[in-house]
Amino acid sequence: MGLPENATTVRVEGGKTLTTDGPFVGMKEAVGGLFILEADDLDAAIEVAARVPAARYGGAVEIRPSEV
Repeated sequence: MGLPENATTVRVEGGKTLTTDGPFVGMKEAVGGLFILEADDLDAAIEVAARVPAARYGGAVEIRPSEV
C-alpha cells in the first residue's frame, strides 16, 4: 500500500465529488475497511471512491497509489 503523504482523499457533499491531497486521518483514528483495486489512473480511482457509502454520508475515502 502507498504512503499516506501520497494519498488523495475523496468526499461527496451535496452530490459533488471533492478531492484533497493528503491523508484523511491517522490509521488509529478510523479504519472502516480496506479496498484494493486496480484503476487505469487517479481519475478512475476517484470515480470508484465517490461511490463508496462512507464518502457520501459524512466520511471520506483515502486513495493511495501502489508502490510497485
